[in-house]
Amino acid sequence: MMTDLKPMEAVAALYAEGRQDEARAIIASLARAVFEGPHQSPAGPAQRLMARASHRLLQWTTRRHESAAPDQPAAGFRNRLLERSGHPYASSLLASSHQDVESLVEGGDPMNGPYMMIAPEIRGAGTRWDRLFFNSVQGRDVQLRFIWETRATYEAACHRLDQGRPVRIKALAAGTGLSLILAYTQLLQNGYNPDMISVSITDRDASNTSKTGRLLAKLESTRSRIISHEGAAGIAAITEDLFEARTAGDPYDVVTAVGILEYFPGFTCETTEQRLRLPQPAESATALHLAAKIGEITAPSASLITNTYRPHASTRILEVFGKRFDYRERTHVAALLATANFQPARLVGSGAIYDVEVHEKSDDKTFTPLILPHGHLA
Repeated sequence: MMTDLKPMEAVAALYAEGRQDEARAIIASLARAVFEGPHQSPAGPAQRLMARASHRLLQWTTRRHESAAPDQPAAGFRNRLLERSGHPYASSLLASSHQDVESLVEGGDPMNGPYMMIAPEIRGAGTRWDRLFFNSVQGRDVQLRFIWETRATYEAACHRLDQGRPVRIKALAAGTGLSLILAYTQLLQNGYNPDMISVSITDRDASNTSKTGRLLAKLESTRSRIISHEGAAGIAAITEDLFEARTAGDPYDVVTAVGILEYFPGFTCETTEQRLRLPQPAESATALHLAAKIGEITAPSASLITNTYRPHASTRILEVFGKRFDYRERTHVAALLATANFQPARLVGSGAIYDVEVHEKSDDKTFTPLILPHGHLA
């Protein structure tokens, strides 16, 4: 039921009302690609060279315009090359932004586009613009990051279930939570007891969790196990701001925090502002606050799955359109998470831009956190 579905058409099929057969076929294809492979490799030298050339071209051809009215979006961008494409991802880059979210890549649907390229049938139906946007250096790395996150979540849950222990899993700022849905579905398909598994997909954007709810209602593996609150066995999509969420209740055994840290300052190797010599904004929520919150909600032996984010020409393309990132190598992520008693356990995979790592929580008081040179703990 995936005949000639292009990436953005597949995203619409997953999260729109109806289209059950298509949604189930997409999930099945993604699951086969993620758990059975063969897995793709990071972008090669030719694509990396193209990323550098594309960065220069977009620098020359992109124009920023400011809003004159204080109650209007702060800024927008014009680029004739991207405008002619008519592609949703191009629109998300060029669209105006409000001041408080200007640094983020907005729009949940285009952000799911690279994930659809993991499914061979959808990748084969993609257009030239789909391949340029979703199979770029960063697009390939986003796909790999998704695969590594999903497999690591599944394996961390299996480790506990194989020991006869129940497992509570939480995804932080998960957008539509597609990775965790695949991991949960795979656990059930492989015969694990659903009464031993509690899954929470959380995001502060209610539109994202609404989409998650629609997808969960379409899938045979989840539709009868949807719960309206955290704690019970089953799967829940919950609108939640992590920094305002209560910490009472049972702690989590597996937490995924992938694609989050790059928006929080502190413990960095570099930031967009430093490289472009822009003023460093004062932000109330820092990476240190995020690490502390994760520490509060996790069990003593919890697994945390997260990623690094390295500077690269492909990420600088996003910076042309006002996006701002905080970059961290593995040492910086380790130093940050050590403040919440997490230690690096294993490297799941490395790409051109992202590494995905599993950190294990430890209350070992003899553990000495990694101290970075002065200036990196901003």
